[in-house]
Amino acid sequence: MIVPSEDWQPLVQSLHLNRESPAFSAITERETFLEDALFFVQPRRSDELVQHFRTPFDQLLSAAVSHELGHAICHGSSEAIANRVAEQLRGGKHPDCAGNMKSLTPIDELYLHSQSPGFPRF
Repeated sequence: MIVPSEDWQPLVQSLHLNRESPAFSAITERETFLEDALFFVQPRRSDELVQHFRTPFDQLLSAAVSHELGHAICHGSSEAIANRVAEQLRGGKHPDCAGNMKSLTPIDELYLHSQSPGFPRF
């Protein structure tokens, strides 16, 4: 579902989600929500997304969708796994949810999010 940017912040705040994130998935409901700033340039918001995620505007949608696919494919909320699977998908590789990743503590995952140049928090 595409959500207008003017409605995005109230929505993510009401759900207690990261306000910087332009996408999120409700796995059990099988729904993904995407802010329309991923599709149409909106000067202030688009600039925020480009700067925050260190990704050119023309790659933001691909990064967001592949990340959300990572959650859907692996049926989980782990941001680290979704990031890894998103990289695999964008690289044309078969997604691997298990990989060589050991279970991460919440602190380890938070650290990984802070270091990731992609979409760390969806």
